[in-house]
Amino acid sequence: MSNGQASGPVPDPWRVPVNITVPMSVASDLDQMQGVLKEVMTQLGCPHCHSGRDIRFNVTSDFVVNPAGQVAPAVGTVGFGG
Repeated sequence: MSNGQASGPVPDPWRVPVNITVPMSVASDLDQMQGVLKEVMTQLGCPHCHSGRDIRFNVTSDFVVNPAGQVAPAVGTVGFGG
């Protein structure tokens, strides 16, 4: 097999699950969840439709502890502009 020749079918990006983890405060607010879905779909290049996508919503279940022993959900604003 030469370089550049695929050894099998090219994976369909629509079949790859999209995992979205949100804090409970967002998960319990339908308006915010719709906004999250719209923003994720916009970033995936299709802001008007999510048909055919395997979208999996997860509520935060991971936590972090700082050196002072304070516990916070792992989902935060780190890395987000603002």
